[in-house]
Amino acid sequence: MGRQVSSFGTDSVTNRTVTTSQSVLAGERIFANATSASFTLTLPSSPSDGDTVQIIDVAGIFATNPVTVARNGLKIANLTEDLILNLNNAAVTLIYSGATFGWVFIGP
Repeated sequence: MGRQVSSFGTDSVTNRTVTTSQSVLAGERIFANATSASFTLTLPSSPSDGDTVQIIDVAGIFATNPVTVARNGLKIANLTEDLILNLNNAAVTLIYSGATFGWVFIGP
């Protein structure tokens, strides 16, 4: 069974491998490698409606070294809490829906 990750409306997607805490830009696909340690990815502070961010557990290690997705003052799934990715092989796509609900998950 294959997996496909799409950009859902983003004209271009920038792929980047990350191993330490960093800010994420709209339109990025982050291959998060938490093999050495947990770290934090900070979402954009001023996204536009429809902006997307993808985060993929490239090493299959999130259960051991969770990655925190910092909300940067905006909501994630209508909550004022950061997102903790702690499931091995997780792949999430977030789309910004506006100030009311903030970043929401979109499925396959």
